[in-house]
Amino acid sequence: MNFDLNQWYSEKIDEDAIFDYMGRIEDEDVTDILQSIEQILKDRNEPPKLFKKIFNVLVELVQNLHHHGEVPSDLDVSYEKFGVLILRDEGNQYRICAGNFIKIDGLRLIRDRIDQINTLSSTETQSLYRIILGNDQFSEKGGGGLGMVDIARKSGNNMEYQFFQYNPNFLFLAIDVII
Repeated sequence: MNFDLNQWYSEKIDEDAIFDYMGRIEDEDVTDILQSIEQILKDRNEPPKLFKKIFNVLVELVQNLHHHGEVPSDLDVSYEKFGVLILRDEGNQYRICAGNFIKIDGLRLIRDRIDQINTLSSTETQSLYRIILGNDQFSEKGGGGLGMVDIARKSGNNMEYQFFQYNPNFLFLAIDVII
């Protein structure tokens, strides 16, 4: 059975959701999404330290959606970059849910990377961040591998993730970060 994106999305957006977005993730969309979330957090009068932590993690997640999201041909959309972003206020914590499609051949690399980062202590995460920052190596999509490390570093928590089979060539990757 194929993954039902709309059902997954509707289950994530309940009374705890204070922001939700599903759709195109082009340059102008990234700006609009971040401005909307910034205003929501300002309106909620979040303490500056919490505001900065939430916003910095959101920036990394939105950039990951923008740079690494793919669009399966059977998704029936007219754009090349697609993603889902949900911000939830769960009382004593915020949960940021981000999702995008990836090609199946990228599964092992992403899963292994998140698992590796999730095993690191705060000190080890900081060290890995500095190592990657100084190595000046970039992927074919322009990234240096800092995004996931930076999310863990800024949130102070492990990333929760799930892969859902969408079709024979694509998976939907859902990442949750708790702050």
